[in-house]
Amino acid sequence: MRLFTLLSGYVLLMLGFILAIRFDFTIGVLVAASGWFMFWAMLPMHSDQNERLRRYERQHQQWLRGKND
Repeated sequence: MRLFTLLSGYVLLMLGFILAIRFDFTIGVLVAASGWFMFWAMLPMHSDQNERLRRYERQHQQWLRGKND
């Protein structure tokens, strides 16, 4: 679902640029801005990724301690 939202945001971004150039500048900028926010919101977060790696490392260390006992 995140990928679909990311791609939809990209499509809206490009459509907004086309609308701004070819038809109405204000509507094109609004559509492009909404596409940009959708696209930006679905990009992966480094902090989220780092937290998942830390959680995996803690679980792995617990597993190793349990195996050695």
